[in-house]
Amino acid sequence: MIPIDEVDALLFDMDGTLIDLGERWWYPFIRAFDKVKPDYDKQKRQEVLEDMITQVMETSQGSSKLLKLQMVWKSARALKLSLIDVVKVLRNVKSDPMAFRNIVPLDGVNDILEVLHSRGYDLAIVTNAGDKTVNKVKKHIEFLNNFDVIITRNKVKKIKPYPESLLLACMELGKDPSMCAMIGDFPQDIRAGKAGGTKTVGILGDLGDFTRSRLELESPDFIISSLVDLMNLFPGS
Repeated sequence: MIPIDEVDALLFDMDGTLIDLGERWWYPFIRAFDKVKPDYDKQKRQEVLEDMITQVMETSQGSSKLLKLQMVWKSARALKLSLIDVVKVLRNVKSDPMAFRNIVPLDGVNDILEVLHSRGYDLAIVTNAGDKTVNKVKKHIEFLNNFDVIITRNKVKKIKPYPESLLLACMELGKDPSMCAMIGDFPQDIRAGKAGGTKTVGILGDLGDFTRSRLELESPDFIISSLVDLMNLFPGS
């Protein structure tokens, strides 16, 4: 296996790795739950919701719409809401104009990507999100427009944890997978990387309390706290 200091291409997950997962995914649920159950214990609600979202996002292979429905349903049931309240939550999420649309880059993303690129690394996105979402993200993370390759769910039959999208990215980069590192915040990123033969880097980020044990079970080559730690991990040649 190629040592990490000989890796020359970095493959990035997007949600939770480059952009704020909470802003795009779980805050719409929190707003919806608060309208239905404004007196519900806020700390318990957030813990249950974040844990449920982590579980659903790391295992779901369905469509984007189905994924959102699963999140609402499982989270609401975990919070012991009645069926009527679950329907109300669904309606509130559906009527929220910012639900799944609020794109907020993580701190320093543009600068970190620019430095890594200047150090000679080829950069690619390998995401389970669709083309429309990626195009929106490009408006907020300008450096994505300089990425060599972007692979979305629209370009493959099987999304992560299957390695198809990752291997397609390697092929389009003209790289052997052993020369690449898959970087992501969920177990499916690590599974895809291992199945595809790349190095793997797990990022804990904001959901680290819920994902650490799951990431550790996948035995990535490295687990780091945040995106900025990539600066030390990949110093360039």
